[in-house]
Amino acid sequence: MQTFQLAEGFSGRRVAGIAVCSLALAGCAQQPVTERPAEVSPAVAAQIDALVAEYVPSILPGLQLAVGKGGTVLYARGYGAADIKAGVPMSAATPVKIGSVTKQLTVAALLKLQEQKKIALSDPLSRWIPEVRYRPEPTIGQLMQMVAGIPGALQDPDDLLLGSVPTVLTEPPLSNEKFFANLTARGLFAPPGAAYDYSNAGYVLLGRVIERVSGQPLEQAFTQLLFKPTGMSESYLLGPQARPEAARGYYRVKPGDAWLICPDLNSGFDAAGGVVSTASDIVRWDGALKGGVLLSPASLALMRTPARLVNGKFSPIGMGLAALGGPGSYGAAGQTVSFAAANASYGSGYDVVLLANGSNTVGDVAYPRFVLAARIHNVLNPTAPEPVPALPPSAGIIEPTAPTELLRLCQ
Repeated sequence: MQTFQLAEGFSGRRVAGIAVCSLALAGCAQQPVTERPAEVSPAVAAQIDALVAEYVPSILPGLQLAVGKGGTVLYARGYGAADIKAGVPMSAATPVKIGSVTKQLTVAALLKLQEQKKIALSDPLSRWIPEVRYRPEPTIGQLMQMVAGIPGALQDPDDLLLGSVPTVLTEPPLSNEKFFANLTARGLFAPPGAAYDYSNAGYVLLGRVIERVSGQPLEQAFTQLLFKPTGMSESYLLGPQARPEAARGYYRVKPGDAWLICPDLNSGFDAAGGVVSTASDIVRWDGALKGGVLLSPASLALMRTPARLVNGKFSPIGMGLAALGGPGSYGAAGQTVSFAAANASYGSGYDVVLLANGSNTVGDVAYPRFVLAARIHNVLNPTAPEPVPALPPSAGIIEPTAPTELLRLCQ
């Protein structure tokens, strides 16, 4: 088995608290909900369902799945619960947070604006955000590659640039003025192009760039640049209040614990992790991206290409996309406090999208998203299987913990 690494969104520490629901999860999870006629054979559908049953409901409260090819959804289902207490099942049409899978949309919006000759990736940040003063100054492209020197998961694990924990979970987003001031005061941890660090703050900053280049609020810019051209009619940017039909997110410290309801990231993480979507919409996105509907082949190649650092080494991922195990296969992971997403786009042409409304401290040790995605792909395409990634090396030995300062936030 091969091992690959995907950086993901919520770099702050995980949370835990007291249990909320007495409804047995299994009661919500026995019958998957199908929203569209299956376009795979009953035998293949049964194999896919059996793979998902390894995780729902024992590991995840709910999971939404879609598989497709060329932007056409071949099979879409919801499994388990979208809302445990209310007894609402997860369906293929339930809106679910996709976390840092959002970042590839942010990248695509900027590349589209570059193709429209409204911005250049070589532009210095100050051309669009003069309020943030860095010396030396990073470019827009370096922010997209996460090599701008803005502190991220390694240097700023609690996303303090976006508001100290737990304020990013419980309070409204920072104003632009305060956010820009935080960035300027903290400064860069390394010269632009010298080091990689996975930065949510850098991508939120790119969201402000999109607004200024397009002259529109980010949600409107995403709708016009991305959602409408790709047919993503079920997708939107998270607002201050969650929509009632959206899946409720859950968290627990480790498998076997009761599921908790905890605050999730506020809407200030918009361009870094604020899109709400469905697995079927992400399949449509994958098809449009690979099919040239949205971007030129040259722009897509940029998304897939890691940055070359000044020391000659390469960053671990491209602009919003990371290489998977097989040739021509790329993907993106998303993680918030209570949601876990995987978008796997394989060289075979198949796309597998998994959106879960549960998370835990041990992460992929309990729910190895890209292992499940590769196994589903190999059911669809058994003659040319995708390498199944290895489990993280910490599997079986990790000691789950929860930050005590956040325990009181959960119910």
